[in-house]
This record gives sequence, C-alpha cells and structure tokens, in this order.
Amino acid sequence: MSETDFYPVEETVVVPFSDATCRRAIHSLRWRLAEMLAGGPEAVVVDLTGLTRFSSTTVAALLWAKRRCSTRGVPLRLRNADPALAGRLRRAGLDTIWDIQAAPSTPSPTREVS
Repeated sequence: MSETDFYPVEETVVVPFSDATCRRAIHSLRWRLAEMLAGGPEAVVVDLTGLTRFSSTTVAALLWAKRRCSTRGVPLRLRNADPALAGRLRRAGLDTIWDIQAAPSTPSPTREVS
C-alpha cells in the first residue's frame, strides 16, 4: 500500500476516490482510518474526482468510515462529486448522512460569432 492513499491538506486528511482507485481507497479507509485520525484532523475529506458510480461496497465502506470518524468527533465529507453522481446520492437520501459537494461545473465553451 502506497503512502499516497491519503494525504494531509491543511487541517484535513484527503482520501482520493476514482473509478480506477476505488478498491484501493476503500481498503485504505478500512485498514488505515485509525492512522488518518491519529493527528486529530478537522475532517476526513473523500475526494470523488473521477468517480462516476457508487457500488454498495463503496456505500458500506463510507458508512463504516463515517461511524468511526463520528466517534472521534471528526466529520467525513464527500467533495468533488460528479454532478450526476451527486444528484443520484441526493435522490437516494445520502445527503442526509454525508456532506456532499458537487464538483464545480465547467462552463461550456463560448463560440465566437463572426
């Protein structure tokens, strides 16, 4: 397991999730969460950049991590969710469990009219 499975940013710990790294990120949460919480971070931030779908395994791992973080008084936040994924999570009612922040949408390129 690489040391880059999570990293500090200011007063938070960031755990990157993407379609390509989701299994490794879940493993990191399960086996290294105590290490992540050891420094007393302000929050654990799950960066969802590049994650387009949530499996039941992903939901279960994040619910488990949320419970563990909550017992330490540390919020678990989901950031940079693809807007479609953020919408699906909200429709499923998961925004009542997690603080979900969608990724900023990129503006459509404007065409010059000649």
